[in-house]
Amino acid sequence: MINRKTFWAALAVVAVLLLLAACGDGDAEPGITADEVREIVRAELAAAAPTPSQPGGGVTAAEAERIARGVVASIPSRSAPADYTAFVVDAAIARYETRGREDTLAHYSRKESIDGQWYVFIIGEDARVVAHPDPERVGLDVNGWVGTDINGYHYAPEMLSATDEGKWVTYVSANPEHGDFGPGYTGEFELKNAWVVRHDGLLFGSGWYVNADAFTQAMVATAATVFRQVGLEGTIAYFASPETDFAGLHAAIAYYNTAEDVAGEWFAFVADESGTIIDHFHKEMVGKSLADVLGTDSFEVTAEGNWITTESLRVWVLGQDGMTFGSGWHSGHDEQGG
Repeated sequence: MINRKTFWAALAVVAVLLLLAACGDGDAEPGITADEVREIVRAELAAAAPTPSQPGGGVTAAEAERIARGVVASIPSRSAPADYTAFVVDAAIARYETRGREDTLAHYSRKESIDGQWYVFIIGEDARVVAHPDPERVGLDVNGWVGTDINGYHYAPEMLSATDEGKWVTYVSANPEHGDFGPGYTGEFELKNAWVVRHDGLLFGSGWYVNADAFTQAMVATAATVFRQVGLEGTIAYFASPETDFAGLHAAIAYYNTAEDVAGEWFAFVADESGTIIDHFHKEMVGKSLADVLGTDSFEVTAEGNWITTESLRVWVLGQDGMTFGSGWHSGHDEQGG
């Protein structure tokens, strides 16, 4: 019989090793093969298995092989960035548990630990960064500039409030795929969705990036799908849930929509068959016409989705079952998020 403690002990080790394998392209720590992973799992299970005198018996070779193959097959694809982000954070926590604090902080403070657009940052008990691939950030208090994005949004309080259940925090950040970290960064700044988990007094985080257009389209498509399944109230509840990919977006939008130095304004809406707004990020817009929201009565809404772009706004709209779903920004926000 395989108990949960045994399974998670093996999973923790495998998560660390698979993350190393994902980065194994000539870095200091080479990748490993699936066969090697399975062998390590079998060894870990054997070490963690109950003794014959304990109830439940031990773990058979067949059971160990099945668990090993299942773990290898369960690694999320990078095409599912939210899931892969959670995996990266879980792997960092697993490394901490199996290799200790000193090794973990040293590993994630190296640029070699960057995995495409993913990297791990760790914040200590005193709100100071204790691990980050950008050495300029290590030792800094996230309540300072390091916890404020280029648009002035101070996201540190959102990040510091994360619990062991995890929390999405959204802000604009440098994407390591487009350039080196540091004061001389010349790459793109994009909207980042960071998953932050508190563990043993530390905050472990990583995130994935999207440009404003792609994120807006994904949000509208999701809203249309969820609306069809659970209706308006269910859709509102879905986007308010801390478990969705879009959960952290509201805090960022709330800042961007009130900041004195930001001219633009993000918004999202749903219109019924008559073109009347039945939900809007700004509740005072409910009951107005779609033409009023868009500032024009010359527009098209398709089932495939399309952009409506004028001198004053850029909005992605999608029509489904007579309803119109849309999101975008008024001019002044097009430079945010990449």
